[in-house]
Amino acid sequence: MAYQALYRAWRPMVFDDVAGQEHITQTLKNELKTGNLAHAYLFCGTRGTGKTSTAKILARAVNCLNPVDGNPCNECEICKGLLDESILDVVEMDGASRNKVENIREIIDDVAFLPTRAKKKVYIIDEVHMVTTQAFNALLKTLEEPPAHVLFILATTELNKIPPTVLSRCQRFDFKRITLDDIAGRLQKIVEAGGREMAPEALRMVAELGDGSMRDALSILEQVLGYSEGRIEYDDLLTIIGITDYDALFRIGNAFCDCNGGEALAVLDEIIENGKEPDVFIDRLIRFLRDLLVVKLTKNPETIINTSQEQLSRMQTLADRFSREKLIFALKQLNEAVASAKVSGYGRTVYELALVKLAEPAYDTSLEGLFARVADLEKKLANGVLAPVQTPAPAEKAEEAPPWDVPAESIPTPPPIPAPPAQPEATEPEPVPADAKEGVHPVLARWGEIKEFIKAHGGMPVLVHINRAKPMMLQNKLSLVFPKEAMMNKTVVSRAGNLELIHIAVQAIINEDIEVQCLSEKEAGIADSKEDSFEQLLALEKEFKEIEII
Repeated sequence: MAYQALYRAWRPMVFDDVAGQEHITQTLKNELKTGNLAHAYLFCGTRGTGKTSTAKILARAVNCLNPVDGNPCNECEICKGLLDESILDVVEMDGASRNKVENIREIIDDVAFLPTRAKKKVYIIDEVHMVTTQAFNALLKTLEEPPAHVLFILATTELNKIPPTVLSRCQRFDFKRITLDDIAGRLQKIVEAGGREMAPEALRMVAELGDGSMRDALSILEQVLGYSEGRIEYDDLLTIIGITDYDALFRIGNAFCDCNGGEALAVLDEIIENGKEPDVFIDRLIRFLRDLLVVKLTKNPETIINTSQEQLSRMQTLADRFSREKLIFALKQLNEAVASAKVSGYGRTVYELALVKLAEPAYDTSLEGLFARVADLEKKLANGVLAPVQTPAPAEKAEEAPPWDVPAESIPTPPPIPAPPAQPEATEPEPVPADAKEGVHPVLARWGEIKEFIKAHGGMPVLVHINRAKPMMLQNKLSLVFPKEAMMNKTVVSRAGNLELIHIAVQAIINEDIEVQCLSEKEAGIADSKEDSFEQLLALEKEFKEIEII
């Protein structure tokens, strides 16, 4: 017997063998047992999820002489005839190659004839979205009211291309992407049945590379099993497929967080030296960073990402080091690099430049890069203690002083400057009541008292930032207006807890419920409306760099 590819040799024979689609197979089994079959079915979903296999099983099940719990027996003469294609009552068509009106007319003419040996004549049209609009229109009447002995099964990977008139005439089933566990379980069964042995981590990696498609996973498994007749280890898989080891992805991710461009370039060089194509590595890196973004943004990433719990835990740790802005910026940068590398004769250089920009964002002058840098600084500020940067003292020089360097002792001491006459001690003025300042709002008149209240009630840390703002009454709201060089202070004061403390202080001092807001000079109408936001961000980044995290 001629050799068959694994995905053909191990094609499911009954509904129970279809992995990961229990919501569909159970429904079809119930319909077969009760006899409540539809006249047309539409199977839609991504590649390799079992659409064609389920269609073949359904075609045998409706004609089986001895069905078992809704499944075809695969032993009766009808089942065997359909399996070896000696019975021609099941017609399989490719919608891509037979998509014209003439092809549909052949079906319309053919449905008038009874099946030769089976109970029903079944038409399976794969990739039906490729059929032309005119051909769909020609099929509508037959699809709506076919003869009792005819069953249509349509399959597609692009549901959006199916006309609504066709959708309304079919019973639709959506095939899900197959989970990692379901694929791994099926692969394990196939490997054991073939008398082969494979390391569990290698098997799960094959399942992961299938990306929700059983057919893709089986094609990769077939290639891997052909490498050696012995046990297949994880390192063998890396050699055969040419994929990037997870450790390399985590190393380059940490290099991005550590601002270590040299390490990022070293990882890429190792990948290329080991015979891997840089395009394959960057594609893998993009998928890895996308998974990190999913981990960062979702509460249950395991429902979206097909990976092991151990890898998911490592990804969670790494994702915590990234800001959302930096991950989004990294994905945008790498996608642009892939597009540029396709038209450039120096693909490796394009990728290296992208990696350096991601590891050391100071080299990227785009607005997105600046946003990513500011977001990283904000993240560090939120997790650290602020202290002014101490300028390091210059190192002592071992060389002899030059002849023009005069010793300090030889410089004559100037005569002392007489002290100024003593001034009477100034006393702090008493707070002026609101009614003593005509035309001034009570909040502004008693602003000093409000700040004292904030200080006395645990607001000393935020008071430093409040002092950078000018209090104003705008639209009956207490507006703290910050200059453009104090955007970091505005960010701190704008936090909900700090605004609430100011609101309480205002209520306690003037006994009025006044809303508090933070504005920039531009928002308050003070600054020039044409001021460039990029320049504001540069000023903000400069202000951040004057602060050290300790």
